[in-house]
Amino acid sequence: MRIVLLLVLAAWLAGCSQLPFCAHCQQVAEVETPAEPMDEPWYRVPAQTPHDVSTSPKELSLPAWPQSQKRLQHYAEQLAYQLTLSEQLAGQRIVISSFVDLDEGLNQSNPLGNQLSEILRTVLPQYGLVVIEHKLTNALWVGPQGDFALSRDARMLARQLSMDAILTGTMIATDRGMEIHARVVEVDTQQISSSASGFIPHTVLNQIRP
Repeated sequence: MRIVLLLVLAAWLAGCSQLPFCAHCQQVAEVETPAEPMDEPWYRVPAQTPHDVSTSPKELSLPAWPQSQKRLQHYAEQLAYQLTLSEQLAGQRIVISSFVDLDEGLNQSNPLGNQLSEILRTVLPQYGLVVIEHKLTNALWVGPQGDFALSRDARMLARQLSMDAILTGTMIATDRGMEIHARVVEVDTQQISSSASGFIPHTVLNQIRP
């Protein structure tokens, strides 16, 4: 009798996994916890396969490139050095604008374009150039959060801005990083008095935060 009971118990255990409720238990046990979504990167790399028209470059996100030991400051200083090689910049009052994407409108910037212009405002005066701060307000604004003298609100900016030239530039995305082209353009003649080019790899771009 015991042998019969043992055989029945073994058969029941062997067939348990075939039962609907047991299969459900196995599926529940195998479900993995979904991974937390990663932060959306500010930068979009172009398509790796140029002939693949089914995927738009804007739909591809930045891959997991390793971080470089160099900072954006290093590449901005290289641009500044090239620009200051021109003797035509001596004595010019220069205003620096944000670098923009090379597209139809030429009016779209990003964290890289804004940070490049900000670093150049600090670096170029170290080479003896006269840089004008066009975001300076008419007064010093004192508040509980701090004391402020800069603004992007045109109504708060200084009324008159005397300048001789504008430093501007464009950015071109490639599969390895971003090409940078900078130039100083004289306001009256629209003549380019100095220019510089550089390349910033993905390993530096993925360190930039908005």
